[in-house]
Amino acid sequence: MDDWVAAEVIREAIANGRADDRRGSAAQWDAVQRYLDERGVDPWPARRARLADGVVPIDDLRAWLADDVIAAAPLMGAFTSHDTDIEHAVIEVDPVEQARFADWLSKQGGEPASIQSATVIGGGFSRRMWRVRVEQGGDIRNVIVRIDMFGTNTVDEVRAMKALHAAGFAVPGVERVEESSEVLGEPFFVMEQVPGMVRLDDQGLDDIIRSVADLHRVPVTVLDESGRSAQQVVDDNIEGWRAMYREHAPISPLLEHAADWLHSNLKPTGPSVIVHGDAGPGNALFDPERGLTTIDWEFAPYLALIRGRRIMGAAEWKARLAAVVGYHLDDDQWRMWLAYNHFRGGCVNLSARTVFEQGTHRTADQLAIGVAVHLRFLSQLAEITCA
Repeated sequence: MDDWVAAEVIREAIANGRADDRRGSAAQWDAVQRYLDERGVDPWPARRARLADGVVPIDDLRAWLADDVIAAAPLMGAFTSHDTDIEHAVIEVDPVEQARFADWLSKQGGEPASIQSATVIGGGFSRRMWRVRVEQGGDIRNVIVRIDMFGTNTVDEVRAMKALHAAGFAVPGVERVEESSEVLGEPFFVMEQVPGMVRLDDQGLDDIIRSVADLHRVPVTVLDESGRSAQQVVDDNIEGWRAMYREHAPISPLLEHAADWLHSNLKPTGPSVIVHGDAGPGNALFDPERGLTTIDWEFAPYLALIRGRRIMGAAEWKARLAAVVGYHLDDDQWRMWLAYNHFRGGCVNLSARTVFEQGTHRTADQLAIGVAVHLRFLSQLAEITCA
């Protein structure tokens, strides 16, 4: 970790956010203000001095973490979560960004494009997302625009989606890609808007499990022809996430300890397969005619699941996986992969803090994810790797 996010940066974000609904609700900014008012004195300068003097005992590191979790608690009120039952306000995309996007589409398509409507899609955190109705060349179509925000990149996501689409797996078709940041401030891509709804009923959850099993049957070579062993893939992923967090924060003793622990304990449970990386009800759309379409592929280059514990516990999930697709994990395997998942969350969420500090579109969720949600993952990780 590093010094806390500067107070002046947070104050500026609060002022701008209260004037722009696209950056967060009034209740979210109230939570951010409470965090700023109550967090106290930054302990990290003194902590870094101790770290510079030598190795700090694990128990002391966990005590620091506990203090940080308490300080960050108000920020959890600024996090809108992935809950599928949250009603997000309908907010229009900034007219200036609409105009830039229309101009880009016109140049890409070779004929004038006009935006009939463009609204912000709430609930996504790894991308800014818009729902756009476009007229171009006499054709009117509905598309989704996904704009880089943190932790992943458009190139990887588009590559995975195109490869899986070509292999016959049900993913939205990608229409156009912009890899530079010149148009909207970050890379982005345009994909088809697929019909469907989120389902949390038993049949819907079982269909998601079957869809993941179907994905595992797609030859891994459509994305990776390296021929690496399953253990090498595991180790490469651990190092990939370690490198990501280091880009956004100084060395974190607890994350470093966890990475070394995972190298020693995390073993493959089978051959390498393609995974979604963020499988769950919020990323699966059901349509009576089209069936299930899986969306949000920004974590496809990586491993493991990110959520599901709020729906049912570990024992229930293991029983369900065994009953629906015949997949079995023992308690130790589940614990190891759960630790990996918390490690991944602890690493990637730090990048949201960077976006909040350095970005031009600061939101309450970015700060909440980069601080409070990061600490939640780190606490869950330490429970396993420091036991």
